[in-house]
Formats: sequence, structure tokens, C-alpha cells
Amino acid sequence: MSGDGGRVDVSSVWPGEFTTARLRATPLCDADGALFAALYGDADTMAQVGAPLDAEAARRALSAALRQMCSDPPRARYWRLDEGPQAFGLLSLVVDPTRTTAETGLLLCAGARSRGIAREALAALLPRVIRTGGLEAVWTRHRPGHAAAEGLMRALGFAPLDAAAGWARWQMDRARLQALAVTTVTV
Repeated sequence: MSGDGGRVDVSSVWPGEFTTARLRATPLCDADGALFAALYGDADTMAQVGAPLDAEAARRALSAALRQMCSDPPRARYWRLDEGPQAFGLLSLVVDPTRTTAETGLLLCAGARSRGIAREALAALLPRVIRTGGLEAVWTRHRPGHAAAEGLMRALGFAPLDAAAGWARWQMDRARLQALAVTTVTV
């Protein structure tokens, strides 16, 4: 419960594990340390995010992510993305202090990019965290000029927000998601 008169906390509607036609998203755990370090340590993967992490920094970041997931109430949910036995990415949802909006992000290994995986994962996540009455909106950001991320946001129907401190920002809110659901755009 949250401190707002007994309203159920938004994290209660976040999915644990979820699947799509070809993907499986499972909660991040200690056993995912190698995947986490490989993604956050890869210069190409991190080029549009920030500086790559060394092994120790990646270990600390994984520990912090797991603590966020276990806090009461949870401050974040991180999922390992895989297709069959092969893990190839991470999906995150980090709630803002108001607990009405959250930032989402994706990191995919090189072989998983440009295959529609990011779109499929986000299209599965958004209705689960917005339409259910949990979050009012989900937002994301990327570096200006990151054509793949911009194309993904446009394809999913995210609305552009004002840029902030070197970031292009996008948002999907409940009204927009509901409107898209009745159009020909598949979300």
C-alpha cells in the first residue's frame, strides 16, 4: 500500500515474468551478472547511453538494481530478455518519486538489434503497466541523433517531450495508449 489513503501501489500491477510470441522476460537476478556486465561493459551497446562500466562497476550496478527491485515498495523492475535459451537484453522500469510515472529503458546485445525485439518487448510491457491503472505514463530518453531509438518511439506512438540536458525524451500516457489501441497502430 502507498501512503495515499490505501491506494494499491503501482508496483503491484507490474508483471513479474511475461512472454510475447518469441520473447520471454524474467525478473533480473544474481545469476544474470554475466549478461548485465556484458551489456553495460560493451562500448557499442553503451554508445547512446553513457560510459561503459568495468567489471566492478557493473557488479555494483547489478547489486543496486536488485536492491531497487527488493525495496518496499519496489523502486524498479528489471527483466532479462531471452529467446529460447539465449539471453540478449535487459528491459527496465524505474518509477519516479511520485510513483505515477516511470522511465523505461532497453539494452540489447548487437545480435538482437534491428530485429523488432525492442518494439515487441515494449509493446508487451506498456499495456501491462499503464492500462491496468498502475502508472499514468511511461517515459524514455535517448541521445539526440539516435535514429534507431527515435524510430522505435515513433513506431510505438510515443509523444516527443522537450529535450533535457542532452537527451531526446518521449512519453506514452494512458490516454495516448488507449487511443492507439483503437487505431491501426499495434501497441
